[in-house]
Amino acid sequence: MTPPRASQPTARAAPTAAVIGLDLGGTKTAAALVGPDGAVLRRHHRPTPAREGADLVSSILSGYVPGTPRGAGPDLRLVAALAEALDVPVVAEGRINTPDEAAEALALGAHRVVVGTAITAPTALAGRFVERLARP
Repeated sequence: MTPPRASQPTARAAPTAAVIGLDLGGTKTAAALVGPDGAVLRRHHRPTPAREGADLVSSILSGYVPGTPRGAGPDLRLVAALAEALDVPVVAEGRINTPDEAAEALALGAHRVVVGTAITAPTALAGRFVERLARP
């Protein structure tokens, strides 16, 4: 049997109990209790509180969502802009590959730096060495 492609819906068993649906948005938070037949049994929504937001903000999605730059390194301009504009700690995360990039993120106002693939994926690390050593 061929696995379904992204454009093909997968068959799912109908729920046998009520389920809760959540929409955590930037302007409103909504919830609905939906019965097994698809009928909405109860709804609730309220504005998303502006000052009860995040405890911190991370730059991790920069380069992965439309309209954001995707370079080889971290989006340090975003880190600096967030650190300047926000009253919560900023975590620099995403494509930080060198100690110099981590130090620069901290100098630009990041509260913390997360280094992931650069140190946790040996094949990516070795690949950077191979790529660089292949150049004259």
